[in-house]
Amino acid sequence: MIEMRIHGRGGQGVQKSAQILSRAAFLKGFETQDFSIYGAERQGAPLTSFVRLERLCVPTRGYVFEPDVIVILDDSIPREKTLAGKKESTKVFINTQDKVSGKEFYALDATGIALNETGKAIANTALLGALAKKLPEFITWENLEKAIKIELAKYAPEVIEKNVNAAKKCFEMV
Repeated sequence: MIEMRIHGRGGQGVQKSAQILSRAAFLKGFETQDFSIYGAERQGAPLTSFVRLERLCVPTRGYVFEPDVIVILDDSIPREKTLAGKKESTKVFINTQDKVSGKEFYALDATGIALNETGKAIANTALLGALAKKLPEFITWENLEKAIKIELAKYAPEVIEKNVNAAKKCFEMV
């Protein structure tokens, strides 16, 4: 089983990221679980989503305390919170313009990419492209692209295509 934790703020697509990741893994044949926790339901409030992927059945419920993957959509959230429970092998994907060093750390200016590709500063789908590149055993590019199209189906086709392009850009950059 692989466990993931996604950190961000309300309005940044944290919950949607978890849904897209779960859908992409489901399309690859995994059983999935995703859910979010948040305090005040308002834009800008800290939010955490959890994702579990397993070939057979997801055997556990509840928060992810020692994630295999951490996704940080908003670098202003204190690191002691976002990196809590990080193992030596945990892959960390950070949306930041800053240089980040460390084993298994991947820093990308996903907000800049999202602005260029979609015209909006919502980096969730862009950063998911990096995960697809580094976790192909769980999420392939093809399944991520399909998942984005399914999960964003309520939006206009050009909006969906722009989000796919942003994810593809991060996929190619990692």
